[in-house]
Amino acid sequence: MKNRNWFWGFFFLLAAIFVIASQTGSFGQIGLMSILATVLLAALAIHSAVNRNFFGVFLPLAFLYMIYWQPLKLIEISFWLLILAAVLASVGFSILFRSHPSKMLDWNGGIQHPNQTSENIDDNNPYAKVSFGSSSKYLHSDSLKSGQFIASFGALEVFFDQAQLSPEGAEIFIDCSFSGVELYVPKQWRVHDNMHVSLGAVNNDARLTEPLENAPMLNITGNVQFGAVDIKYI
Repeated sequence: MKNRNWFWGFFFLLAAIFVIASQTGSFGQIGLMSILATVLLAALAIHSAVNRNFFGVFLPLAFLYMIYWQPLKLIEISFWLLILAAVLASVGFSILFRSHPSKMLDWNGGIQHPNQTSENIDDNNPYAKVSFGSSSKYLHSDSLKSGQFIASFGALEVFFDQAQLSPEGAEIFIDCSFSGVELYVPKQWRVHDNMHVSLGAVNNDARLTEPLENAPMLNITGNVQFGAVDIKYI
């Protein structure tokens, strides 16, 4: 708490200096609302950087670029291209700098890592959603029948290795937009993916599986837009 107070104290002091400086030179073109937006976006970016929430870093930077490209005479870039670049960078950094899965398999300890949230789910029909953040979900179903997982502008991990499939199999729906989703599935399961992809990717290397004879089927359906879904076998 003490470190957090130091952070916000220094931040507001710098914000006060920025408000005065913004009225001089080329910054004089910036209005009050833009100044307030800058302070809020900068706070979000800095706080997200401390917590390694990359979506909270790159998206505010994209908006800041749109505010200042004219006053600073920067290169004009389409708003949607900026947002797309920010999302792709966020997904990339979330994947590259995420903790290694082997260090996250403390199922009973409930350890929460500083760069993302984690949750144990005891449900045969689990539902999870993540937006503008990073989260790991550990399933403990005794007869998994269905599941719905939604990720928008975020990074989501779902671990199935502590779950048991229903004898009839399970239907999993994934809605991934501007995000990265990773599914950790036991290699003994049979897996079939039938996802609709639009400007994204689904990676499912079936060569890594060792399905048991007559094993139930995990059917994965859903949509991927400006994102990626990775099915990993453990």
